[in-house]
Amino acid sequence: MAVLGSRIQGYFSTLPGRVIKHLFWWALFIGFAYSVFSNWQEKPVVTWGFVLKDTIATISSYYFFSLVLLPRFLLRRRWLLTAVGIVAIYYFWATLCYLCFSVFDHYGLVSENAHSYMHRFLDGNLWEGIFSWRSVSMGLNDFSVTVIPPILLRFIRFLLSSGNQSLRLQRENLNLEVNFLKAQVNPHFLFNTLNNIYTMVVKQDERAPDMVEHLSHLMHYTVYESDAALVPLTKEIGFLEAYLELERLRYGQKVTITYHKAGPLQKYRITPLLFFPFVENAFKHGVDSTLDASWVSIALTVAEGQLQFEVSNSYSPTAPRREFGGVGIANVQKRLALHYAPHEYRLTIIHDPETYIHRVALTIRLAPLALTPTTRPAPSFATLASTP
Repeated sequence: MAVLGSRIQGYFSTLPGRVIKHLFWWALFIGFAYSVFSNWQEKPVVTWGFVLKDTIATISSYYFFSLVLLPRFLLRRRWLLTAVGIVAIYYFWATLCYLCFSVFDHYGLVSENAHSYMHRFLDGNLWEGIFSWRSVSMGLNDFSVTVIPPILLRFIRFLLSSGNQSLRLQRENLNLEVNFLKAQVNPHFLFNTLNNIYTMVVKQDERAPDMVEHLSHLMHYTVYESDAALVPLTKEIGFLEAYLELERLRYGQKVTITYHKAGPLQKYRITPLLFFPFVENAFKHGVDSTLDASWVSIALTVAEGQLQFEVSNSYSPTAPRREFGGVGIANVQKRLALHYAPHEYRLTIIHDPETYIHRVALTIRLAPLALTPTTRPAPSFATLASTP
């Protein structure tokens, strides 16, 4: 059934399909117009004359708006020309009405009721019947219920499709930025980590296998598990912890790393890779050889469906001033705005020049974890290594 629906949708996106779709909607319009004018109980030639008049006016106006006014004037914000085009549409309809009424009146084809209606426009000369305020004030009511609705629907459809396209482009751009963020994890960090592993292996340091396992976890998560819109919070925290372990092994006693987590972490999901740019910036800005005791502190607490994440770090007062953030922080800010409503998160970034501390605080509403029978833990490094 889904395949059939997809094929039908694909057909209507082709030129013949679009033509059939337009013909169908105009057939509905003609049927509606006929049902309205048939209530006047006029002769068939008069009823169909009114239908033909409104059909010609509406179809011409619709495509003039769609093909000329909308792309050439409205989208380019040429407001005066757009207004002139709308006025031209009205007077085109009014001229058709006047000509139609004149023909019917000349041959005496209409009843007394329709005669009085038409002579509201026909009494007087051509100018008075089409352009005078008296005729315009009477004609706008009929114009607004015949020609305007299809044009308005076309404009609404354009707004909806433009909004969807804009949202789709935003998501595509963010996906590219997330991929760039993943690439940031790999080059310089991976190079330094591999150098440390090499040194440990040469010295036969017993921590080398642990470092390889943490690096494997980190790389596996960025490559295979962080493409989803939402991931289990425990996996995101596992990625963060693997990164922190690598930094502990990398810096040793040079940096004091404090990490604390609390709450029902296993019950929720979150957008992936939200924490890493803040933590990575903390190490980049906080670890300085001129400091006697550099430190980084990370706290993560879940309570009542809300996550409170805070990372702070020291920095040297003599170090050259560098802008805190960059592509990674901007990426997180845009992803938060796209995936969460304004009331669902709060992000605060503080740079304190008096205490020489950077601090980032993020409060975010979490999505509950939908447990399924197929949910399985991520494979460990040993499992991956043993896979042929």
